[in-house]
Amino acid sequence: MATETRLPQRTMPTDSFSHPVEKLRSMLAADVAVVAAAVLGPFSTLSLQAFDPTTVTDASPTFRAAASFFLTVLFGGAVIYRDGGRIEAAVESSRRRPLVAALYGLMAFGVVTFFVAYALSQLANLGVGATAVGVIGTVVLGVAVLTLGGFGFAVVGVWVTEAVGGRDPWIGLVGVGAVSAIAWFVLPVVVSLVVWLAIAAVGIGGSAREWVHGSARPAKSA
Repeated sequence: MATETRLPQRTMPTDSFSHPVEKLRSMLAADVAVVAAAVLGPFSTLSLQAFDPTTVTDASPTFRAAASFFLTVLFGGAVIYRDGGRIEAAVESSRRRPLVAALYGLMAFGVVTFFVAYALSQLANLGVGATAVGVIGTVVLGVAVLTLGGFGFAVVGVWVTEAVGGRDPWIGLVGVGAVSAIAWFVLPVVVSLVVWLAIAAVGIGGSAREWVHGSARPAKSA
């Protein structure tokens, strides 16, 4: 009885196809990670590293209140020291239409955040590492937001000081900063952040509104 002779089957090497696919996947994943780090900076890459957003939520109310008070008075005091003459005009602008000022102030925060995210995305396109982009984003966005917030708190502080018949802008700044600190101490984090943003938005919104509409008007001839 003749035996059937089977020839060995030729198998195609899978590595020649799987290796390029896996390489492409890894490259795409790396690109997505870099872009995500650029756009979401402190909320993506750094959330897994030193600048974890849960640090704020996990911090004690006392620490949150102290940090809010210190940073608000620090940046607001810098505004009073350098641009004290502009605060009075900003107070008048916000006092005329406070609700509209609050909307424009929130828009100002949004515009600043957008431009910072856009700048970071350009850094990522230039090949800057995701960790570096995240650190830069945290620092730049933090300073920008605190600077806007400091100006807003300084304006509201002067507003409150004038309302009670006082003249020292530092007293008003400390008082409004204390109100924000109390909110961070007794309220949940999200609500405290809303309170902080609301105070700052009212303060900066009047100037932001005048800047937007003033820049849109044609210059008047003499």
